Amino acid sequence: MMGLNNVLTANGLFFAGQSLVEAYPALADFAAMINTFASAAYAFLPILIGFSATKMFGGNPYLGAVIGMIMVSGDLLNAYAYGTAVTEGNIPVWNILGLAIEKVGYQGTVLPVLAASYILSFVEKKLHKHIPEILDNLLTPLLTVMITGFIIFTIVGGVMRTAGDMLTNSFVWMHDTLGVIGGMVLGFLYSPLTMTGMHHSLLPIDIQMVSAGGSFLLAIASCNNVAQGGATVCAMLRVKDKKMKSVAATSGVSAMLGITEPAMFGVNLKLKYPFYGAMIGSALGGGYVTLMNVLNTAPGTAGIVGFVCVQPNNMLSFLIGTAISIVGGFLFTYIMSNMKCFNKELEQNATEESNTIEEMIEDTISVTEKNVIYSPLTGKAVTMKEVPDDTFAAEVLGKGMAVVPSEGKLVAPCDAEVTAVVDTKHAIGLKTADGIELLIHVGVNTVELEGKYYTVHVAQGDSVKAGQLLLTFDIDKIKEAGYNVTTPVIVVNSYEYQTVEGLKTGEIKRMEALAKVGDKI
Repeated sequence: MMGLNNVLTANGLFFAGQSLVEAYPALADFAAMINTFASAAYAFLPILIGFSATKMFGGNPYLGAVIGMIMVSGDLLNAYAYGTAVTEGNIPVWNILGLAIEKVGYQGTVLPVLAASYILSFVEKKLHKHIPEILDNLLTPLLTVMITGFIIFTIVGGVMRTAGDMLTNSFVWMHDTLGVIGGMVLGFLYSPLTMTGMHHSLLPIDIQMVSAGGSFLLAIASCNNVAQGGATVCAMLRVKDKKMKSVAATSGVSAMLGITEPAMFGVNLKLKYPFYGAMIGSALGGGYVTLMNVLNTAPGTAGIVGFVCVQPNNMLSFLIGTAISIVGGFLFTYIMSNMKCFNKELEQNATEESNTIEEMIEDTISVTEKNVIYSPLTGKAVTMKEVPDDTFAAEVLGKGMAVVPSEGKLVAPCDAEVTAVVDTKHAIGLKTADGIELLIHVGVNTVELEGKYYTVHVAQGDSVKAGQLLLTFDIDKIKEAGYNVTTPVIVVNSYEYQTVEGLKTGEIKRMEALAKVGDKI
């Protein structure tokens, strides 16, 4: 939507000296509406990040959202206006106990709110331990928000903005002193700068250089943005995950039009190697536009359409530079996608292949005994009463056994049909030819992980053989997130059978007999 708005409002894209909105005033309100819809999520990004990051750090996510709201409060100077305020020298401040604290918001930033979320979670946990229970609900939220907010506006925010100013001055020095090499370094570093939100600090420099006759920053920023787009498009072609492909298809286009956040945070940083590929592509394009001394004579959209803001004799060089960045980002992402050290999917596939060979050796045993359920995991077999969850322990969902796994590989406990694979990947349903319905639930309360640390290797409707790999999971990461990995193996329709009895407790290997189901009632 931001890209569409840029097309509608870019000066000189379709008409000399005019935008589409200026040429057709009837489009003005439509463009304004699109801009409102598109910019809202990024204007309030700290609220979304505050909620999710605080939850991940173990704090109250609603307090995290409150901190995010404070950081984008309408009482503060909007972060997007900070550059102009610096130029004009009119930054608003609070004067408290001799401290001059800048009243500046954090719209569109990431690192400050991540730091705030961590600080909030830390403070909240400490207060819970020391405040009497009778006062906890009253004082802990109050003090947590007050302390965190004060630290953010007095220390963290200032540190981030000082770092941004230092980077800005370094950028100007590199471009003016190092020439092509400096341009490549600038292009290479622009992605990490954008990731932190510090690129906003470059606006005053851009405005000053434009007023002095021309700025090099739009061309560098455009090379960075389109390189992110090229890397995202390559990732779309290389990954297997359908959801990731869908996100990459749309966000890659928006990045080339100048909006990198969906591509950067939705695809490239998650996979990592496309982000590295984009940095290299941006460096190549940055070196070229610096060599050709491409200058913009007005602030504009940092994407392909940004050529309308550069000097007429630089337009072709601008487009060539962005083309180099797109191709470079695509090619280097493709190269790294074929390297196990960068592409975790390749490493995972290699592991799965070795696991398959191992399973062929280890799990080739007789599994013909009727109604025997074999252990899907290696670990420690326990009774259902020992599962640390009341629902499982009371056998509300059915009778069975459980295994505390020692490795993150789950195989089919019998020949069966896959009847269900939950969206969050932590549980699988099976049904045998004799009608036994099984539910294997990897971990307790792990639905809250929303699929993180799990990889499913089968789909609903598949027919699987005993010992066939069903899913893999990262035990260490799940435990670090605070979840128990005890895995119930439940006969969901146990009410249809006379007995469901455990055959073994203690140490158990995959495909050792775990439980036996009796005759039907």
